[in-house]
Amino acid sequence: MQISAFETLVAIAQHSSFSRTAEIRNMTLSAVSMQMKSLEEELGASLFDRRYRPPKLTPLGIRVAQDARTIVDAFSVLKSRCVSTGELTGAYRIGFVPSAGARILPNFLRTAKQLAPKAMFHTSTGLSETLCEQVRTGQLDAAVVTEISDATFELCCETLIRDEMVVAAPLPSKAGGLIELSQTHPFLHFIPSSGIGKLIAQYCDQMQLKSSDVIILDSIEAIVNCVKNGIGYALLPKADVIRYGADQVLVLPCEPQPLFRNISLVTREDALTETWRPKLKSLLKTDLTDMDEMEI
Repeated sequence: MQISAFETLVAIAQHSSFSRTAEIRNMTLSAVSMQMKSLEEELGASLFDRRYRPPKLTPLGIRVAQDARTIVDAFSVLKSRCVSTGELTGAYRIGFVPSAGARILPNFLRTAKQLAPKAMFHTSTGLSETLCEQVRTGQLDAAVVTEISDATFELCCETLIRDEMVVAAPLPSKAGGLIELSQTHPFLHFIPSSGIGKLIAQYCDQMQLKSSDVIILDSIEAIVNCVKNGIGYALLPKADVIRYGADQVLVLPCEPQPLFRNISLVTREDALTETWRPKLKSLLKTDLTDMDEMEI
């Protein structure tokens, strides 16, 4: 009985898909199917109900997959403890919120190729709450998200960088700040269900800002372009406003109360994660430090 069969079973349980598992495991679909049939023969039990397409795990199969996850995690811990170098190795599934991914992901992959050549990264993007839930359920190993308490609850949450939030206003505007802008311009609100969107909504409530016209958009780049065209004003991370707006947008500080958002690395709290989390965090911090130096 090989550990690879348990790894395949765990992947099937996570993704509910033989074809997705084959893609992730770099196997053919027939190889996945044959490996599972061999595992069933070795265990002397039916793990899948093949009346369905794709086959579904039986109740016993679900329990075996849970036990297999324990075995796979323990084996991964064992391998990690036997690695003599501090270099990050293995395969990792990491999610990024789009607002951080556009800024971090390209440089992260470039840096990882140089500093962690033995590691493989499968990346995806999504909203903070969705990514955090995927970390909880094991669909992702880690995620880089906007830190918000309700999404990161019960997860290990470590701040990577603190982003200053600013007011982005049209250049022709002579507004002195948020209050005046809220009275004269539509508010371009990044989707309220996102991490940034919730921070913005909370801030507006605290500052008692009420705009008669609110336009909700799901892209920071689109919001900045709208600001450039004089359509309205927005609250956004300073780095993104500068990136997309350059000198075509009026950038004002959040006053009288400053606003920041934390971009954080979230992972599960377990023995396996503890073996690689510090290495991944160090790799991301190195990447972010290099970026900050370039922006300065």
